[in-house]
Order: sequence, then C-alpha cells, then structure tokens
Amino acid sequence: MNLTVASPAGPRLIAAAAGEELAAVLRRAGLGLDTRCGGLGTCGRCRVRLVAGCCSVDGREVAAPAWVNACRARLLGGDAGIVVPAESFLPATGQIAFDLAILPQRTETVLAIDLGTTTVAAALIADGQLLASGGAFNLQNRYGDNIASRISGAAAALPQLRQAAIDTVRGILGSFPKEALARVSRVALAGNTVMSCLWHGIDPAPIGVLPFTPPLRVFPETTAEMLGLTVPLLTVPAISGYVGGDLAGGVGIVGLRPGELLVDIGTNCEIVLAGAERMWCAAAAAGPAFEGAGVRCGSRAVPGAIEHLWLEGGKPVFSTVGGLPPAGICGSAFIDFLAAGRAGGLLTEFGRLTEFESDGNCRFYRLAGEVVITEADIEQLLKAKAAVYAGIGSLLKHAGLELAAVKRIYLAGGFARYLNLDAAVAVGMLPALPQGEYRVVGNTALTAAARLAAEPEWLEELERLIDLPQEVPLNSIASFESDYIDALLLM
Repeated sequence: MNLTVASPAGPRLIAAAAGEELAAVLRRAGLGLDTRCGGLGTCGRCRVRLVAGCCSVDGREVAAPAWVNACRARLLGGDAGIVVPAESFLPATGQIAFDLAILPQRTETVLAIDLGTTTVAAALIADGQLLASGGAFNLQNRYGDNIASRISGAAAALPQLRQAAIDTVRGILGSFPKEALARVSRVALAGNTVMSCLWHGIDPAPIGVLPFTPPLRVFPETTAEMLGLTVPLLTVPAISGYVGGDLAGGVGIVGLRPGELLVDIGTNCEIVLAGAERMWCAAAAAGPAFEGAGVRCGSRAVPGAIEHLWLEGGKPVFSTVGGLPPAGICGSAFIDFLAAGRAGGLLTEFGRLTEFESDGNCRFYRLAGEVVITEADIEQLLKAKAAVYAGIGSLLKHAGLELAAVKRIYLAGGFARYLNLDAAVAVGMLPALPQGEYRVVGNTALTAAARLAAEPEWLEELERLIDLPQEVPLNSIASFESDYIDALLLM
C-alpha cells in the first residue's frame, strides 16, 4: 500500500505495509515526529490528520477525516493519506549555553557532545572559538522518556537504542558547516552512565538492579566513524550507575569546595556535595518535564517557546524565544507559572487550578491560542520539583550539614540556565540559602566534553575525580520519602 504525506517538508509518497505503526513509517522515511512520551500516546505531540483511508488506533478503527496520534495509529489495508503539521515534527534546534572560556587555546577543531536522556546538544569548536552548536530531542524517546525505560528497552533493542543516539547526533551535525567538520581532529562525549553505555553498545542492565553497579565507569577510546569522522572519540568517565560523566565533568569544571553543591537539573537530577574531608553524590528521578517533554505544550528553548511568564491583573503576560508568536512552553516558564499562579490564587497548594477550561477529559489554563497548561502537566511539574528539593535536603541531612552551612549551589544544565531563581525558591523546588548563594553555570556536561576534546590529557584528572564522591542512594535516607511528599505541595 502507499501512504501519501503532505507536510512542510514537501509532498511524499511512501510505501507501507498494513499493520505498520504510522510514526514508524514516517521515521523510516526520514520524517521524525515528536514522540517524546515514548509512543504511549500521552503527550499528543505527534498528531497528524488522516485525510484518506483508515487506520486502527488502540484497536479501534478510525476513518478519514480524523486527527490521530501517529504513535498509536496502525495502517489498515488500502492506500491512505495524511497531513503532518509543522508542530508535530521533532524540534532540531534550541538555545545552547556553555562556557568556552575554560578551554585551552589550541589550533585545532574539535566536536563536543552532551548526550542527555531527553535532549542532546553538540558544539563545533575551532581554535577555542564556537563555530556551530545545536540541540535536539533524543530519538531514543520512542523507547521511553526516562532512564528506567531505556534500561529495560535495551534488553530487546540495544542496537536500535545505540543507533537512535547516533542518528540524533548526526541530525544535529547536518546543520554544521561540512568543511569545518572535515577538519575535526577529536570528538568527546559526556552523558549519564546509561546514555554512555548505550552509545558504546553496552547493555546497562546491571544499573537497573541492586546494587546498581555500572558495567563500566571508564569507557574505551573509540573512533567517531559512526558520525562519518575517522578521528578519536573520548567519553567522560562516570562516577556511579546513576551519577554519570555529565556530573563528573561538571565537578571538574566548577571545582567544588567544602560547603558547595553541584546540581545538574535534568531528567535525572544529579547532585554532588563537598564536605570538609569527603564528597557525597546522589541522583533523583525528576522526569523530563523541565526539558519540555511529557507535558502537553512543553518545548525546548526554540523560537516561539514561552521562556518566562507572569500575571498582570490576573492575566498571563509572557516573553518568547526570539519574540515570535507562542508555540510552546519551556521548563523555565512552567516554574514561573507555578510561582505566579500560586501567588495570584490561580493555583491551590495542591496544584489544582481555580480558574480553568475543560475539554471533557482534563482541566487546563489557556495562556494563548492553543498553548495551554493542564492539571496533568502541573502534577508532573510538582513531582519533578519535589524530587530536586528532597534530593538536596536529604543529601545534606545524610552529610550532617544544615542549610546555613551551604556556601554555594552551582546549578548546571540547559534548563537551569534560564531559570528564575526567585520563582524556583518560591515554589519549593530549590531551598532558600540563609548564608549562601546560587550560581548558574550552564551546560557543564557540554563544557566538559569540549574541554576533553580540546585537552585529551584531562582524562587522567577526570578518572581521579570519579573516585572521590561516595554515592548515597536516596531511598536509603530515612527522611527522603517524607521530604519528597512534603515538597509536592506549592508553598
């Protein structure tokens, strides 16, 4: 059978088989859709309009014309036609923030990669200067949007998960200048331990069961042939199963001193605390909401995404990336909404809307046009912010430190770069520091990868650093569960 596709990418005629998943057919043809919920049909970001033929959606036959989630639709016999709107495609760019000032000034071109669970970023650097950068949602998201789902998915689809990561990076590199890529002399990659294992084709299964021991912490030097580059590829080593090279690299970049913490806020919130004589680390499952995934109108920091918002006279006012019409909501704006909504009486302490619209399935608050925040979104945000708050507080308790003893908390990750700190403290995502300060340091994982690519001898120091922190499973801290439950409330 044939599938006729109309989209901003142009008309296509794709051969397909009856019973094939619609999203898989499009992906095979190079038309990747935004399936950030892992194909569960919960995010609604891969909606397409069926204009001819019929398909099966969760066992129910649907005939044209109709809107369907491509990840849940399977083609039935006979030709079919669909229209794919621009917003259903996987975003391929976003704002990338990292520090080039620490890189050695060497006359060569290198490539740095931050392989995140939800988002992937890359930077091309020549002679210490940024030539190109870009980001995209990790194509592995069709196997699930969190670390646990990637571990379980690898049991049956390890090669596919590895290829999805490679394809994500290749997609980003497609916008980089080819003549500069041809001059690359070295590539370095930083990621959490599971992502690093998957990149190297190593089954991360041991990380998913007690005692959560990673199969490798120091990864072999390979070549970047999978990216079309015949040059060495180095990987930032990992601290433990759930505290990876992304945080190890961050520790190496910021240089923690006693009384300081590094918190990398992502799908897996990783924390390192430096005491007077030792260091501790922990990981809290925050989920992908801060990175714009798993929530209805969530977005990366792409043009048109709402990056900050506030209420004036009870009405939403916002700014968007690039000043364009609103097309989605960044993680930073979600935190703004929680803070402004709670202060303005729009949200109860339990995160319920006091003013809302309803479509019969859920209650939501409309920001502009089709851009809305649902109560289901708010629930995910409360879980994410509670994980961060309880993780920091519980690790401090384990170390026997009070908040008054904290001198500085470094916040890493792309999400933190645009975070309104006052709002984050107001909603109970970050603790107020009586004697300390917050310092936002951007994407330290990408910075670390860039430094390793430019200074490969730094790997020896990183291998020393990964043995310093003692990992503390948060569920082993008696107060963590109660701290987490308390933090679910909006202050």
